[in-house]
Amino acid sequence: MSDSGLFITMILNQPIKIQYSLSRFSDKTSLALAAALLLCSAWANAQTPTYPVTANQAQLANQVAAQGVPVSALNANAPSSYTVKRGDTLWGISALYLNQAWRWPELWGMNLDAIHNPHLIYPGQVLHLSIDNGMARLSVDPSATSTLKLSPSVRSEPLSATALPTIRRDLIEPFLVRPVIKDESELERLPDILASAHERLISGEGDTIYARGSDRLPLSTRDGAPNNYSIFRQAKPLLDPETKEVLGYEGEFVGQARIVRDEFFEEVTDKNGKALEEYRPATMQITKSAAEVQIGDRLDLIQEDADYASFVPRLPPADTAGRVVSLYADVALSNASSGQVVAVNLGRDNGIEPGQVLQLLKSGRLARDPESGPNARIRLPDEPNGVLLIFRVFDRVSYGLIMDNTDAVNVGDKLTSPS
Repeated sequence: MSDSGLFITMILNQPIKIQYSLSRFSDKTSLALAAALLLCSAWANAQTPTYPVTANQAQLANQVAAQGVPVSALNANAPSSYTVKRGDTLWGISALYLNQAWRWPELWGMNLDAIHNPHLIYPGQVLHLSIDNGMARLSVDPSATSTLKLSPSVRSEPLSATALPTIRRDLIEPFLVRPVIKDESELERLPDILASAHERLISGEGDTIYARGSDRLPLSTRDGAPNNYSIFRQAKPLLDPETKEVLGYEGEFVGQARIVRDEFFEEVTDKNGKALEEYRPATMQITKSAAEVQIGDRLDLIQEDADYASFVPRLPPADTAGRVVSLYADVALSNASSGQVVAVNLGRDNGIEPGQVLQLLKSGRLARDPESGPNARIRLPDEPNGVLLIFRVFDRVSYGLIMDNTDAVNVGDKLTSPS
């Protein structure tokens, strides 16, 4: 063998090339070490987590894999081949090939034989579109693989770290911890900020603050309790656009903080020599700030309960119907568009789950009806206005990312299951 290197392809969840120079391994011991490194890498990559796929998705994928999809389901500008790039998303690639990007199971099924997990698509792969008898299929060029060059030091990176995400994480990452949905009584029982270390009225990232825990949420890291908290203020009620019922409260995200020292009681002696216990608040450091942190702001545990990697776009229950409750942005914002987040009046109680896609509808406007009189008006039909990908769900409220809308989205706009 030459010193130029040896290529070894390991078929795990996805082909990957591992390259190393034989000149760096001059004896049998070193070669054995190299083999051990390759085995360790193979074992580590084999631990890549699998993601949930519903029975309906699997059934649809198998059906489509057997026959392909009708050409009518393809985007008119679908390319015959496409090389996956860094920065691509599964949603974007789906939209490249299909008229409705949320029909991801079809795209998965089109290459079921090549890609057993719809989330494991990598930069460098080449997608090929073939059409036969009015049916279309998408396959992956098996020769297109990623290359990793190994030096004698051990370096390991899970394959999942380079797999394409469903959507851009930067668009939703802040909202995985931002929204705080509580009832009014719960809000009153959350910890609050008492003071700053330098007697400032406002604090920012890196500053030290002091906070008082509550019976419901003591500020203690004992027994492995979490030490990271979100900071919020001015929790506003979220009202159902139709019933005006309060669905919950949304706190204005201010930042994040971690516990440096637990709150505790300290034994002291008063002026009469009597032993007393005095309360000492928790010492915390602000780790992130989106706005100035103030005395009186409240704390809650960071609950990033949305498994970002496992968002598989899919349909909600067929009878799903709801409305947009609020636009999660500056209060001056009157409408929203693609890439922005909205809250809706649907949650776990309505069968909503992360990854489900809702159809946005624009209310039909009033138009003149000359046949019914000079001042008569007729309501035009509601029209589709893009879709909403749900990524975080509470009992009665959910948050979604607006995808592919054609007109402004407003509070009160209707939501249905896509047809």
